[in-house]
Amino acid sequence: MKNIVLFVATNLLLLSCTTLYKSGYSVQPVIPQIVTPPVIADLVIDTSKVLQASSTIKVVFGIFKTGDNEFSGVDVGNSQISVDANKVLMSATYKALAGTGNDIIVNPKYIVETYKDLFVKTTTATVSGYGAKIKLSKSKNTFK
Repeated sequence: MKNIVLFVATNLLLLSCTTLYKSGYSVQPVIPQIVTPPVIADLVIDTSKVLQASSTIKVVFGIFKTGDNEFSGVDVGNSQISVDANKVLMSATYKALAGTGNDIIVNPKYIVETYKDLFVKTTTATVSGYGAKIKLSKSKNTFK
């Protein structure tokens, strides 16, 4: 019996101790350098009216999301807000710019409100600011 216990204990030790060793050369990633000439642009700001829009997203049971599905390319990138709040801000920015002919919102002001119930989390974002168009100027440094 003692031999069987010693045999099992030896096999467990041998089977449980494994070593993995990998070798190879590390290669630094190649980052291409793209050199572009500076682009000269003017902003034409429309101060006659303030653009404002709101968007809401609801998350039920932490799984099911309902809300707007059109977003602008503007990422607020604030680490203090959640991913859902960032998406709602992007959607509100899209709504504010839609149909106005403006390219960007100058000096935007964001308001984010989050309400949590037992099963539903509601996030509402409002954006307001002046609309502006980007007018590219011709210069000797622009592309031909």
